[in-house]
Amino acid sequence: MQEAFQLGYSPDEWSALLGYLTDRKGFEPEEIEQAGLAIKRDQGGYYDRFRGRLMFSIRDARSRPIAFGGRVLPEFARDNDAKYVNSPETPLFNKSSELYALDAARDAIAKEGGILVMEGYTDVIMAHQHGVKHAVAVLGTALGDKHVPLIRRFTDSITLVLDGDAAGQNRTMGILDNLLALFVAHEIELKILSLPEGADPCDVIRSHGSDEFRRLLARSVDALEHKINAVTKGLAPGAAPHRSAQAVEAILATLARALP
Repeated sequence: MQEAFQLGYSPDEWSALLGYLTDRKGFEPEEIEQAGLAIKRDQGGYYDRFRGRLMFSIRDARSRPIAFGGRVLPEFARDNDAKYVNSPETPLFNKSSELYALDAARDAIAKEGGILVMEGYTDVIMAHQHGVKHAVAVLGTALGDKHVPLIRRFTDSITLVLDGDAAGQNRTMGILDNLLALFVAHEIELKILSLPEGADPCDVIRSHGSDEFRRLLARSVDALEHKINAVTKGLAPGAAPHRSAQAVEAILATLARALP
């Protein structure tokens, strides 16, 4: 997996990469900044963007490195450090139109007849390690219209995997109407897999294996059905009329946006 996904490490130093690229490779600091690997100091000079992190190579569909993601290592974590830091937008990289590991997944996408979209780098790597090789991840953003041309090059079927925590569910519910309208308009099938409460794909696959994950995957539902299930959850015969009315209104609003 380390070789397949080109995993790496950034030393916990302010100019380890800068020094290597300028002294040994002949690049100018301005070029390194433009590539998203260095940050310019207010008082002059530059410093490495990634320090003390496990590094994930972000590549385009032709396996060309275009950006990086870095996860802070516990021994180097400071109180104000973000868990993950990604490359900024550059001439090579637009996070809203790329998918992590698409180059590694493209053959499996054709074989499986669809693409599996997750949230995290480690989720995808764990999936590939256990034979679920049509998995990719978004890059710190939700699925959107800029992903459509990229996805349509490989498939017209998407399964979106939701983490089992409330935050993951809420994030998707907030954009589900837009996704439905977008993918219906482009004739792309969208299904949703909600994982058990508190679980993410990495947890499920590591703890229970790929067979269990594939069983869960087989229970994925159409995105519209997922929305209906979500807004009617907890409603029983005889439920308060206003709650039933709210659920109906939410479903009708989704239909109005999703159907041509």
